[in-house]
Amino acid sequence: MLGYLLNGMGAVLGPLQRELNVDRAAVAFYPSLFACALLIIGVVGHRVTIRLGHRVSLWVALCGLATGAVLLTTQARALTLFGAALLGLAGALVVQVVPAALNVRQPQNAAAAVAEANAISSYASVLAPVAVATAVLVGVGWRVGYLLPVLPVAIAMLFGVRRLADREQPGPTDAPRTGLGLEPGPLLGRWTALLLAVSVEFCLVFWSADAFSEWHRVGAAVAPALAALFLLGMAMTRTAAARVTAGRHPLGIVVVACGVAIVGFAVFWAAPVTVLAAVGLLLTGLGISLLYPMTLTRAVAAWPHAPDRAAGRAALASGLAIGIAPLALARLADHVGLRAAFLIVPVLLVVLGGQAALALSGGRRPRSL
Repeated sequence: MLGYLLNGMGAVLGPLQRELNVDRAAVAFYPSLFACALLIIGVVGHRVTIRLGHRVSLWVALCGLATGAVLLTTQARALTLFGAALLGLAGALVVQVVPAALNVRQPQNAAAAVAEANAISSYASVLAPVAVATAVLVGVGWRVGYLLPVLPVAIAMLFGVRRLADREQPGPTDAPRTGLGLEPGPLLGRWTALLLAVSVEFCLVFWSADAFSEWHRVGAAVAPALAALFLLGMAMTRTAAARVTAGRHPLGIVVVACGVAIVGFAVFWAAPVTVLAAVGLLLTGLGISLLYPMTLTRAVAAWPHAPDRAAGRAALASGLAIGIAPLALARLADHVGLRAAFLIVPVLLVVLGGQAALALSGGRRPRSL
């Protein structure tokens, strides 16, 4: 739900801008509401989930996503703004609840569970712009493409969540054994790693289409399709997360993933032809795919006595990354050009991979990387 509605928002901003008769800056503000909502939930979200429980919090989040999506498709600007804000708050609550709930329910396989949940979201992210474009192409309007695939799912999920057992976090005496690399520990280093991982991901999510347009002169319709290869690469690896991560230390996975992503980015950045650049972006997505699930799971696992609070701090890191990193890349591109500005990505990957390697060498070395 969240992956579809958030990425589908990018596909509907153009038609919404024309219908509301406003400039691009007015609708470009809508996605920023999501980053602001993550910051709010990062500060107060754990209090909400502790008071309501995971089941009720997820039910509230689903209602918020569905209602926000409907309001976004109205023709009154005030309602569309309220809908975007509601989408952001509900989506941020999903980001708060799901990792903490999976960490409690799957303590030994939390990394794989979070990665597979993100795989579903990544596939939905790819589907959203396709559904909107298809609805426009066949003449039924962008609203049908945005709402029709998700509203029936939302209704079905609301009934399903009501029957979900609200298993809360264990007490200190009955805490389950955690998986490899998910032991309790200081949160700051893990929080910083998550900040770096999300920064890298959203720099590419927001600006890879512009890179294809500027570097390879592809059309306005082709550039987003090529950029979607990044999301596809992430979804492919996350689908196989259980097999990829089994028996391996999360920090070891981060080191290898950063290496793969750097190689893929080098091909994407330096390729003289469009096809090779597309292959490089796909490889970059394959590498970056597990960075967020691994760093997120380790951040939540840092405080086993308070996974909801840890998930709230994680949401705060995501909000800061989404709100700052892509904007910093854009501002830098205005001064030095997009190609030079994109070098932020390998720098962040080197810092993240180096941090993970240092942490891994300083702790108990895993049996398998």
